[in-house]
Amino acid sequence: MITGEYDPLRDEGEAYARRLREAGVEVEHWRYPGMIHGYYAMRGVVPAAAEALGQVSTALVKAWA
Repeated sequence: MITGEYDPLRDEGEAYARRLREAGVEVEHWRYPGMIHGYYAMRGVVPAAAEALGQVSTALVKAWA
């Protein structure tokens, strides 16, 4: 799960990750400093977007292996 520091939904996303962990679900969470909601869709403009998508892709491959 990824969240951006300035995403208006950040707190809800992080609370969801925390609740999943408490329920025994394996969760990886990364908060990207300085990022807004939807930044990961701006790959050609925001360098952190490519990094975030890479992290999520790697986590999905690992989870489905």
